[in-house]
Amino acid sequence: MHRNSWVACILLACFVAAAGCGPRYKVGRVTGKVTLNGQPLPGALVLFTPVEGGSPSAGRTDESGTYTLVYTRKVQGAEIGQHVVTISTQQSGDSDANPPVPEVPEKVPLKYREGPDLPKVEVKRGSNTIDFNLEPGPIEAPQPKKGKTRPGTPIPCY
Repeated sequence: MHRNSWVACILLACFVAAAGCGPRYKVGRVTGKVTLNGQPLPGALVLFTPVEGGSPSAGRTDESGTYTLVYTRKVQGAEIGQHVVTISTQQSGDSDANPPVPEVPEKVPLKYREGPDLPKVEVKRGSNTIDFNLEPGPIEAPQPKKGKTRPGTPIPCY
């Protein structure tokens, strides 16, 4: 084989190898701050779920309410596109752990955790700063009053 053929083969191999070295994920870096009633909200789980399907990203706020989303163990960010966002501070405890882990109660109003009006955000290429200024509200769903039924509610038969 001629020397030029070897050089061409080596260049082709390098080109093919380099083509596979680009980013495998189409994500944008996402950081931000979560506040509740104007105060930083530490320990909140921030979850971005792609509207059109895909893998969710999550991050937990620090003492200043700041979060950074993680897509995979080695990739920070969230998929590019529209996301529905849920925020929660609820953490289950584990009394059998050593040391025991206490339960953390929910502080985030229900409207930021479930329902049709969850926040929606757009993640773009590059760096995104997405802050959430949560307003106070009910933590739990309203319970129906005992002894009263709403129209259309089945009445139990005994």
